[in-house]
Amino acid sequence: MVDMSKKILVVDDDINILKMTKSRLEANGYEVSTLSDPMKVEENIENYHPDLLIVDVMMPERSGFDIVEDFNKKKIYNDLPKIFFTGLDSEIEKMVAKSEGVSEYIVKPFVPADLVASIKKVLGEK
Repeated sequence: MVDMSKKILVVDDDINILKMTKSRLEANGYEVSTLSDPMKVEENIENYHPDLLIVDVMMPERSGFDIVEDFNKKKIYNDLPKIFFTGLDSEIEKMVAKSEGVSEYIVKPFVPADLVASIKKVLGEK
């Protein structure tokens, strides 16, 4: 059984993706907060204290790569596991994400069970 205290922050500019992801993850026992404004990620992390950040790569104003690069430059949230989910299925982007400290890279459209499996892997759950 999943530890109910595991909190996940999901960032995506697509409201439908946020709703579907929140529903699926809550059904698997996670506490989920969603955010559609990539400019407010740090503020939300400070307030919510998630155990995992799931972030879309392609968003207006600020991409998932921008967010992670900002964290790395500021040396913040290095211990916060990160999963990218995106429509970009590029080996180069996957390698760059890994080099930036992203644990998993999931391509949309994704199978919800695959997302849950990736989350369990990243959080060290069985």
